[in-house]
Amino acid sequence: MDKFNKREIAIYFTGGTISMTHDSETFGVVPASKFPKLIEELKLVMPEVSIRLIYWSDLPSPHITPGQMYRLAKDIELMLEDPSILGAVVIHGTDVMEETSYMLELVVDSPKPIVVTGAMRYYGEPGYDGLRNIICSVKACLSPESRNMGTMILMADRILSPHEAIKVHSSSLNAFDSPGGGSVGFSEGGHISFIRRPCNTGSFKFKGIETKVDLVKLNTGDEGNFIRFSKENGARGIVLEGFGAGNIPSGAVSAVEQTIKQGIPVVLVTCCIQGGVYPIYAYPGGGKALLCKGIILGGRLNGPKARILLMLAIGSNLTMNEIKEIFKSP
Repeated sequence: MDKFNKREIAIYFTGGTISMTHDSETFGVVPASKFPKLIEELKLVMPEVSIRLIYWSDLPSPHITPGQMYRLAKDIELMLEDPSILGAVVIHGTDVMEETSYMLELVVDSPKPIVVTGAMRYYGEPGYDGLRNIICSVKACLSPESRNMGTMILMADRILSPHEAIKVHSSSLNAFDSPGGGSVGFSEGGHISFIRRPCNTGSFKFKGIETKVDLVKLNTGDEGNFIRFSKENGARGIVLEGFGAGNIPSGAVSAVEQTIKQGIPVVLVTCCIQGGVYPIYAYPGGGKALLCKGIILGGRLNGPKARILLMLAIGSNLTMNEIKEIFKSP
């Protein structure tokens, strides 16, 4: 038993569907503080594992801010410095799970694994997936192969890289995927198997966060009004979600130019779930033409993740050239 007591995993609870139940008064699903009961069930299944519980918050994930994501990352980083902790499991709502996971991947500097998980079914609902996801996540943390794997998402027996993973379905148990990338591992027959190393964004160590960064989705016929609004309301950076390989309506080009001239970094990503932005088209609003005007190409990142990365880059006081180099990472 002594050797098992050394297998200590930190479990951070932040909230989410995993501990919610159906409310008879509102006829909807609401937070219900089922986390302690879940942990008791986990201990019955895995009595050999020592668990250190951190009740960090009980928030539906749409209520979590980028500032809170950053603070969570720093808290976990400090926890992982404890030599008795082998890794951390973060229980989180699924709506913005990919953003928090990406924040953890970028900020936490540790060889120990972090596995983020949650549930698509509320507690007590038929087909509830919460306990299984936690069990598999703890096993992933205990796997010797998980060392130096960074942060991972584990849902529905699949292990995904935060850099690539997105929520592709609003309600399915198998809600997460890595379009164009695939899984980095699986939970199979109660065992954890890794098949490749997760993708990451370089090795830069971020030292702060600037939350005044906006994400603007461009539409056909767009004349850049929301870009100007962001700039005039104090945005320190802007991520634009354009079309195809990184192209925007010609009417929005002037607003982009004005923003860049004021020293505000503008990052361009695509609305497509596969591929990325590339400097191909040289017509007004095309990716090649925008690159020549000083826009930053966001590679294969989607809008929310590019926003997280830009927040950290600006918060770390990086120069414009340094920001461009970071977004060139795979």
